[in-house]
Amino acid sequence: MANTPATSSSAGPVLRGLHNATIKRNLAVALGLTAVITVAYKVLVNDPKKTAYAEFYAKYDANKSFERMKAAGRFQSC
Repeated sequence: MANTPATSSSAGPVLRGLHNATIKRNLAVALGLTAVITVAYKVLVNDPKKTAYAEFYAKYDANKSFERMKAAGRFQSC
């Protein structure tokens, strides 16, 4: 025991360029997640909303709606 060195001769961790490598990896992960989330939001939120608006306005009659509000007394000038 007395003849063993106090420090180990094994190689230490490679720290040169570690910050740059970590930044590159984090940037790639962030860009990938951003692309996936953007596509998912478009497919799951925007497309159904767009079809719902198109469906509503396809059979919407503004004059009929106006007459219904007029009959209900919603306007003071009419």
